Amino acid sequence: MYNLDSAGIRVSILDPVADRKHIGSRYCAGGYIWQVTDNAKGPLFAGPQFPEPEPRPFDGQGLPEAFEIPLGAADAKVGDSVWVIGVGKVKRTSPVKPFHVRDNFTILDLAPWKVVQAGAMLTMTSRQTFRDWDLHLEKRTVLKGRTLISTTLIKNMGKADAPIRWFAHPFFPHAGFACGTLSVECAFPTYVPVAGGFRFNAGGALERNPEYDWKAGCYQLLNLPFGAPLEIKQRHPALGEVKIECRFPVAWMPVWANQNTISFEPYYHTVLHPGNQTQWSIQYGL
Repeated sequence: MYNLDSAGIRVSILDPVADRKHIGSRYCAGGYIWQVTDNAKGPLFAGPQFPEPEPRPFDGQGLPEAFEIPLGAADAKVGDSVWVIGVGKVKRTSPVKPFHVRDNFTILDLAPWKVVQAGAMLTMTSRQTFRDWDLHLEKRTVLKGRTLISTTLIKNMGKADAPIRWFAHPFFPHAGFACGTLSVECAFPTYVPVAGGFRFNAGGALERNPEYDWKAGCYQLLNLPFGAPLEIKQRHPALGEVKIECRFPVAWMPVWANQNTISFEPYYHTVLHPGNQTQWSIQYGL
């Protein structure tokens, strides 16, 4: 793994080659933050199977990020290949529609990565080509004091439009049943059933319902305004609070938890036309 050190914390980032056992068809292999460790307080992030030292690659741990729409998935039949941005060529093995990596785990070829470290900054770049798509992907992780910033840059150098649907999946340890607060008005949407695991308290903070069966996990969509700057103040058992800043227009955000972890999942959506590029970042105040 690669390590970034500053102000009493260490950020451990997977090596896309040496740490191959942790890489699956879901999370972006470049810039995959596996753990952040406080020298005095220990590991700060969790995962669906945490503290299992060898979690399933689909579940992962730490601060992974994912590109959810594979290139070529719209017309791929069982047995065909698609390209999962940040991962590589994946075989469609399941007839479940629409295609999702939760049903298709077979990686045929991993995307190549170049890695450059300069002090507390790590940059991973990858040229990813598939059919008429040709993308330059850059993942930059910077640790400034106790502020951790993950930035993504994509350039479309191919002939086809590239659908980009990215989300961060930070896995926090539980701090009791309190979850956190959002900087924008938020509610459960009326157009989907309420899952039952979460509720808002009188002050507007999100909480877990103690009567829910958390071994089964709970996925709950949140309804929030599009385009407004979003900050999340996540409760943390060791730090008290972690402040997350989404430096992009959040198009969609569910919250998910099981008995081991909780995760807000902010999404960024766009269609990247040939010759164009886009960049966004997410910041964690530790």
